[in-house]
Amino acid sequence: MSEAVSIRQIEIDGEVYTHLPIDVAIKYAPKIRSGFYVPLNETKRVRIDFGEDNIKEKLEGYKEKGLESILFAAEDYNLFLREIKRGLIGFFVKDEEVSKNLSLEQILFLVRKAIIYIGIEEPICNAGEEQVNKFINWIKGSQKVTPLFRSFIKENQDQFIINVFSTYVGIALANALNWPPHIQEKITQATLLADILVTEKDLMQVIAADGNRELWPPHFLNHPTETAKLLRLHHSNTLSREVFRAVEQHQELPDGSGFPAGLKGLSIDQLSAILIVSRTFTDALVESDFAYDSREDFVKGLLDERFDYNNFKNPTKALLAVMGIEEKSN
Repeated sequence: MSEAVSIRQIEIDGEVYTHLPIDVAIKYAPKIRSGFYVPLNETKRVRIDFGEDNIKEKLEGYKEKGLESILFAAEDYNLFLREIKRGLIGFFVKDEEVSKNLSLEQILFLVRKAIIYIGIEEPICNAGEEQVNKFINWIKGSQKVTPLFRSFIKENQDQFIINVFSTYVGIALANALNWPPHIQEKITQATLLADILVTEKDLMQVIAADGNRELWPPHFLNHPTETAKLLRLHHSNTLSREVFRAVEQHQELPDGSGFPAGLKGLSIDQLSAILIVSRTFTDALVESDFAYDSREDFVKGLLDERFDYNNFKNPTKALLAVMGIEEKSN
């Protein structure tokens, strides 16, 4: 795999400034908490100060003129990305709660509220909590993985909350498919282990790249493979093949647009398919304004042609069932 393109930077009056795609700035304009420069050309720039009126409209006007990025000072750039990253967790955690370190008990309580809010039945919360607590007790015995897991939670508490929620959704899907109860443990293991090598810096850089994978850190692009390799090395006797494969494939999509391998269709395992559908659903929830009464359009909008593959038919049918949506016959 080729090296990622470096994030573009420029020095202005002795201070380093970083280019940020203008589409990201427009999308999250209310999160801007500092001034920035608009680069009109290589040498000419316009300063926009924090607090000016209609920043979003100004940025949209510059975009219409062909501007592709704006310039943030290094500290302000990181502040803006953190504001975005924190904002995405707002579906689960209120602003005043997100800045503090939550206990596992508090996280499970928040996820329970969110799961019930979207219409998933409470017994799924009970099963999810049982499996998460079981996983936490299991991982305490792993000398190699425990430090990585603890570091991930400390640095990426909000992502951990998202992953716990995704675990519950995965359990709900398996339950709707009448899969045996032991699958719940595998879903929990795969979902909570899949991102332990991802750093906050990785996630912020991915947000800033606005979908341009050439700007993603190679470390992030490779983390599914590297995490699976790590787990196979240290837990070949305590984790199943399905878990290793699900970790390895959790960022794939059946149309081949996922990563790191760009797998397609039947190349993706069935347990992986459950994880992929649950993560796609969860990611969509935290990036949008979900309304229960509009859930049919919301869910069916996710399950477009990207998921129209035989090994994804059951997981997608399960999501419709879990959300109380009737599947229309052809």
